[in-house]
Amino acid sequence: MSLVVTVYVPSGIVMAADSRMTVLRSEEREEKDQKLKVQQQIVLSDNANKVVMLRSIGAGISVYDAGVINNQPVDSHVHRFEEEAITPEDDVASCSEKFLSFFQTNHPKVPIGFHVAGYRMENRTSSPFVFVGHTTKQEGVRRVNVNDDGKVQYGILRSGDIQVVNRLIEKTQLPLFAAMPLQDAVDYAVHLIRTTIDTMRFEPRFPGVGGAIDVLALTPTEMRWVQRKELQGES
Repeated sequence: MSLVVTVYVPSGIVMAADSRMTVLRSEEREEKDQKLKVQQQIVLSDNANKVVMLRSIGAGISVYDAGVINNQPVDSHVHRFEEEAITPEDDVASCSEKFLSFFQTNHPKVPIGFHVAGYRMENRTSSPFVFVGHTTKQEGVRRVNVNDDGKVQYGILRSGDIQVVNRLIEKTQLPLFAAMPLQDAVDYAVHLIRTTIDTMRFEPRFPGVGGAIDVLALTPTEMRWVQRKELQGES
């Protein structure tokens, strides 16, 4: 499992995720002349990249659920998607639909949840777009940052292992996202993931969220990493 959080405020969009990669290992054991199938969830790595920057169109993608596809980390497949499916004519909206189609076609039985976020020009104004989707669910792709009248709204999108986050967020005590500065959006996203990681340490269940927290910030004029794991050698 994973935890991905996207916070969208007037000055920008923040996409954050943990770095834990887990897999479900299955094996057969013989007990009392019977074969039993035993499944065990294990931590494969704390260095997975779940937030990917698509430089070609100025968008970000966060992924959760499947961490490994065909024995390769999921982010390598996201980069392959950008290389094979994205064209110069694409934008954040077409990217979300193409992402769903690409993975449903190439990996039809693999559960991949995703957020896609970015900006595109509409009536000479940069408009924010935040989408959520899942490859094995019927909901398709849905834009979450507009109300029923099509007016842009601000808030938070969270997916994956959200049990702790849902306990932290009280609907009647939500932050005022429409007045939230971008730095506060960064701090809030990190807070939710960090608190989830710390809380799981004390709960009697598998800690599916862990590792470093990667944070990508998008504005109408730029896209940059606020914090990201760096490759390191031996010290």
